[in-house]
Amino acid sequence: MAEPRHEPETLLANVLHEIRSATALVEQRDQATRSRLSHLEASVNDLMRKHGRPSGGNGLGDTDERAQAHAMLLQRHHHTQTKHDAMLPEPSFSEQQIDEARLAIKGIKRLMHSTSIDQVPLDQRKALSAFSFGSSGFMLAPEMSSEILSCLEDVTDIAGIMRNISISSSSIRFMVDNELWDVAAWACDTSCFANNPTQQIGQGIGEVEIKPESLRYIVCATRELLEDSSTNVEAWLLQKANTAFRAQINHAILVGDGFGKPQGILNPASGIPVMETAASTPPGYFTWQDLLMLRFAVPLSLQANAGAFLMNQYTWALCTTMSDANGRPIMTSTPRDETPFRLGGVPVIIAPRMPDCVPGATPVAFGNWNRAYMVVNRKGVTMMQDPFSAGFCVLFKMEARIGGAVVCPGAARLLRIR
Repeated sequence: MAEPRHEPETLLANVLHEIRSATALVEQRDQATRSRLSHLEASVNDLMRKHGRPSGGNGLGDTDERAQAHAMLLQRHHHTQTKHDAMLPEPSFSEQQIDEARLAIKGIKRLMHSTSIDQVPLDQRKALSAFSFGSSGFMLAPEMSSEILSCLEDVTDIAGIMRNISISSSSIRFMVDNELWDVAAWACDTSCFANNPTQQIGQGIGEVEIKPESLRYIVCATRELLEDSSTNVEAWLLQKANTAFRAQINHAILVGDGFGKPQGILNPASGIPVMETAASTPPGYFTWQDLLMLRFAVPLSLQANAGAFLMNQYTWALCTTMSDANGRPIMTSTPRDETPFRLGGVPVIIAPRMPDCVPGATPVAFGNWNRAYMVVNRKGVTMMQDPFSAGFCVLFKMEARIGGAVVCPGAARLLRIR
């Protein structure tokens, strides 16, 4: 008699085994997915805490705690040694000192949420004793940034587009060729002497002299500010002096009268030719045709592909709304341009001290400024410290000798509004 066949049972067992294997595999994948989601959620929470609270996050505040501990040690060092040289490197602290400062910071935070210092752990109380001013006073961790915020307007550096030279004497003189001699003649002319009568070579030669003038700036600072401030006050003072010098120099280059200061390009005595707007242009306004005429009024040999417009931001705003005869804007700009603004392919330099577009003013200037104007530097900025003249304040006296003048008036033009 034949054995009974168990094929249905075997098939059912195989199917059950495959189901269990697939379930285990799905469970394993779900576990990995849940683990990744958990890590992702923790990372997002840390980022949100870091964004809303700088010292929050999963370990992200360790850098801030270390920086606070280092700043606290530095504050104690400056408190014990009030006189320090800013040129010397900052003192270095060991890891043990940084850990002690961290415990002191934690002790201060714990003390703020308790009613007695006895509730603070012993290790934190011991660390607090190293940063104490007595039985009831403690040194707080500094939270002040080392950056000094400033919203002051910074004028455009006009001197940077002019020609700059350095001299070692009281002034500098240049010979200027003011005369164009007669051209040569062909051999078939009746006269055998082309430029008869001859001219002496020095008859058309003139001179221009540029004298550097003294420019001074004084900064007054209290000793407490210099000794106690954790901010780099020295660099801030030098930046203030740099801004003051540049503002005064740029103002003189534009509108200086030449007496005790450089002569400006807008000064009528500079000799730069002035063009009027066209008769068809409405009064108190200018058109893009006027700008093109102003540009090409400068000889191409003097432009040398180095021309630039000068105007303030309000005049430039008028230019950006202009269009040509086909309705296309005349303002072009590409990411590769060295300057952010261009007018008909020519750079536009925004000079806030240029006049506005009003009748009788010259709000737009064009020229090859490297050839039209020269800045003479006799002496760079020097600083002398005076701790006696102002009592308890320290005076920083800064001085420079700078001059400037128009050396080639034909290389530039001014546009005057009718």
